[in-house]
Amino acid sequence: MLPPITEQEVVLRLLAAAACAAVIGLEREVKHKDVGLRTYMLVCLGAAAFTILIYNMAAHLLGLGLEADVEPARIVQGIVAGLGFLGGGAILQKGGDVSGVATGAGIWMSGAMGIACGFGFYSTALILTIITFIVLGLIGVLRAKFRSDIDSDQDNC
Repeated sequence: MLPPITEQEVVLRLLAAAACAAVIGLEREVKHKDVGLRTYMLVCLGAAAFTILIYNMAAHLLGLGLEADVEPARIVQGIVAGLGFLGGGAILQKGGDVSGVATGAGIWMSGAMGIACGFGFYSTALILTIITFIVLGLIGVLRAKFRSDIDSDQDNC
């Protein structure tokens, strides 16, 4: 039998998701990207919320003596598919130029952080947050320094 996630744990998991996404969203805001703090936080919170809701719905059904088939991989699959659609919408193509790929990938990573928080894997969420911040922030600056066709990290969408 699955024990439901307590209200205190739900709050903790959602706050952890919001905090992880805020780090990434603020990095994007500082760079004046169209997709920033609110979007990253909502994506991460949504992924965490769906993870928690599906788990608790299964626990509730099992508590009523009803059959509930909850497979974590199916939960993740549904969230990832939706995030792929959302992230794909951030990618733009104009002529031969493509922009927004890093933003799309960042949205995808925000969802991964939310799923980790939703399942209560806080250390995984923290590690994902740190590495994503490094990739979007520090690696973006290095990329601009090594490429002559990029004026600044502002071109690193």
